[in-house]
Amino acid sequence: MFKKNDLPQTEDKVINIEAGMQGSLKFTGPVNLRLNGDFEGDLEAKGILLIGEKADVKAKTVKGDTITIAGKVKGDIICSKRLELSASARVIGNVETPVLVIAEGAQLKGDCQMPVDETAKEGSKKKE
Repeated sequence: MFKKNDLPQTEDKVINIEAGMQGSLKFTGPVNLRLNGDFEGDLEAKGILLIGEKADVKAKTVKGDTITIAGKVKGDIICSKRLELSASARVIGNVETPVLVIAEGAQLKGDCQMPVDETAKEGSKKKE
């Protein structure tokens, strides 16, 4: 049986921003970022990005691996893994993501692009 100290320690990097900010934020390492205030500029985060209900984000682009939006975002969103819009989300901008989850009540105004795995299509055609 493992003792608590024998288990590998995972460092959970959580950054919670509740103040208003302006500029460019880029995190190159995995981080859990929670934005609950106003933000204007460019935003890029590896890991998990949570835009809270009180957040008002105005950005040219918001980039991230896994993004959950509960507040307002005006700008394009590029997500490499999963984008989730909560019921309180208000998004104006184009979206690019492989997985999109939209809760009832969320609002999205813009184009949505979901990459298609062309190799999966070709494989299924060969079987027919």
